[in-house]
Amino acid sequence: MGTGVGASTSTGGEPTTGPGVEDPTEGVMVPLTLPMAWAPVPETMDPLVAHRPADVNCPLGGWLFEPQGLEINTLLCNYAMFGQPGRAAIAKGARVVASLYHFDLVSEEPATAHVALLVGDSLVWEQEIAIPGKANAYAIDVPASFAADAGTPVYFHLHNHGQNTWTLGAIEVEVFAD
Repeated sequence: MGTGVGASTSTGGEPTTGPGVEDPTEGVMVPLTLPMAWAPVPETMDPLVAHRPADVNCPLGGWLFEPQGLEINTLLCNYAMFGQPGRAAIAKGARVVASLYHFDLVSEEPATAHVALLVGDSLVWEQEIAIPGKANAYAIDVPASFAADAGTPVYFHLHNHGQNTWTLGAIEVEVFAD
């Protein structure tokens, strides 16, 4: 699996000069999202609304921007759905690469966390993770089973029980020369 390392970005989020990381299909990895552009998604726009509890409590402080990415503390945030417009088009079959990690997962009662990445209504990646559990990192590197235009919403979803901290890092997409 890939490392999730791609073209570096300037503070404006545009790729800086210099080569991106290329794979054997000649694609270049570019940012799909900006680390500081995530915003909570209202219920009416939530693509996983069936997962959403009746009472969502996820105030600022339950989530924040860290240098590594979007951090969510599930002690303060019982349900997270964050989104932002995609910065690049996604071709069917292009790699979508992301990094995600969590510290030790704790809960008084055994539980299951659910985490997912979506573009529009298309599921990119999801995982159910047993709680309690050890800290872990995920190098997500999957081919897109769909195509999407630049501007299509990108979503990050998380819900679990207990006091747990999760951080979503960079999300990149492979683009091909015309």
